[in-house]
Amino acid sequence: MLNCLSENIQLQARHENKVLTNDAKNTPNTDGKKHQSLDKLIASFFFSRYKLVVASNSKEKKVGYETRHQVYCEEMRYEAENERALEQDAYDKRAISCHIQHLPTGKCAGTIRLVLPKLNGEGLPVEDKFSDIFEDPSLLPSREADQGVCEISRLAIPKDFRVRQFRSKILSSGLGSATVKSKVNIDQLPYLSIALYLMATSICIKHDLRFAYVLMEPKLARRMKAFGIDFKDIGSSVEFNGKRVPYRIDPKVLVSELAKPLRGFYQSIDKALENETQAAFDQIQPNQLEVDDIQHNEYMAQNSTKNNSANASLGIIKAA
Repeated sequence: MLNCLSENIQLQARHENKVLTNDAKNTPNTDGKKHQSLDKLIASFFFSRYKLVVASNSKEKKVGYETRHQVYCEEMRYEAENERALEQDAYDKRAISCHIQHLPTGKCAGTIRLVLPKLNGEGLPVEDKFSDIFEDPSLLPSREADQGVCEISRLAIPKDFRVRQFRSKILSSGLGSATVKSKVNIDQLPYLSIALYLMATSICIKHDLRFAYVLMEPKLARRMKAFGIDFKDIGSSVEFNGKRVPYRIDPKVLVSELAKPLRGFYQSIDKALENETQAAFDQIQPNQLEVDDIQHNEYMAQNSTKNNSANASLGIIKAA
């Protein structure tokens, strides 16, 4: 899916010399009236057509799994199709699943997930499968777990919406198009993929996740960097449905480095997610009583091992 997504994003590569600016703020039209600033226009365009969903029940989670099956299994052929038409793996049990709903049709326009590590030592997918490609062992997620980490993965946008996001004319909704088009290729903005990453970023910040890891195609990382979404590579490439490289982001730094027209978009996304994420986290993260139980059980297991070793030693001495 990432290969196809990056191919779509390459449509805007022809316009790489046009840098996103916020110079169009309050641009007067020929009738003398002022129009929305570019950042507000993007947010207005998006939220008039789409809704953000953080899955907090099985029905909402199923939407993401169905979309992943459509993209990964039916369209991209990365995975085999199955009778249930759901693309899932073991990591979904400890993942926050998110998706974008298209308001006019009710269809899912894209999905993404955040995989969390578990207290009992279960790691993130990128480390479980590709720990040897990290250039510095200190950058492994397990080394940063005490600061709060997650892995952003399974980004999937159905083909019709991948096409739609490049055909939609954001500027036609009211900004001085002639002035803006000379500076900004905003009508080639991959707003769905950007929205999904900004959605994940907002969730990370709301829940004190210091670092987010991503295994992605280098071309996609470069395209995202043009909008200030700067994924820092931390390892060598690996073949996994094409060339992939491990990246890491600091969510707070990412927000501070966003291109100006996307800052207002991020703020709107962040506001839309207020009070929408805790229920999903509560299903995964244990409460304090559960934490105490886990720590108590680990303590008892360690003591049991020590006692067994001591008893075995005594038995050997007696036998001698």
